[in-house]
Amino acid sequence: MTTQAIDQPDGAVDALGDGIGFVALVDRMQQDPALKVVNSARISYDKQKDGFDEKDKKLCSFLWEHGHTSPYRHSFYTFHWKAPLFVFRQAFKYQVGSGWRTYEVDGNEVSLEVFDVMFDTDKGCSWNEVSGRYVKWTPEFYVPSTMRANPPHGNKQASVDLPADFDHGGEHAAMLAECHEAFERYEARIERGVAKEIARMLLPQNLYTQAYWTVSLQGVLHFLDQRLKKDAQFEIRAFARGIAELVKDDLERVGAQLDLD
Repeated sequence: MTTQAIDQPDGAVDALGDGIGFVALVDRMQQDPALKVVNSARISYDKQKDGFDEKDKKLCSFLWEHGHTSPYRHSFYTFHWKAPLFVFRQAFKYQVGSGWRTYEVDGNEVSLEVFDVMFDTDKGCSWNEVSGRYVKWTPEFYVPSTMRANPPHGNKQASVDLPADFDHGGEHAAMLAECHEAFERYEARIERGVAKEIARMLLPQNLYTQAYWTVSLQGVLHFLDQRLKKDAQFEIRAFARGIAELVKDDLERVGAQLDLD
């Protein structure tokens, strides 16, 4: 048995169209996630089915629309991301720990669901990322080919393409050169004996890194609901579209309504 550097997995989606970043589905639970949703719900009545039909799809939609989401937390996916650091800083918001907890308020036992809303809104997610403490980074950077600007008023999160007469190519080349200059200083600092965990501090946010994300079906739907929106940043929206493409058959079976325009 040997270990080797990570290659792009088969079936990966080139999320940003630069041939570097990607998102891939590396594992899913064996049982049909749609069937598991309805059987997890039906266990309340000591019932189960061995097949999934249109009636079950309607049940899935009813459960989701009315907030009965616990059945969606029994199926999990593992995705492999290669994305810029700044994209991961947004994606890592979709993480939650787990543990045994009991709660008491003013001497009274309080339903766990009350605290579930506060502490477990992402319903089961876990990230593990390449560590810049242990490995030397590769000089791979994401720089958009078309630059964007913030609108002068309105939604502060929004951005719009700068006009065609803007020097997009010149700005792209300048940003890429600055990234490589920073990487050269990073390498030189390591050569002088500085630890990787310190030398990395000057690296730009558009450096590519990789991570595994294991997440429940509910977590996937929650992520897509927020990051497919038109006011989400273009880059993380591109990864959300990639994830939706990878699991679109499962999402269609549970009646998920996604805006992919």
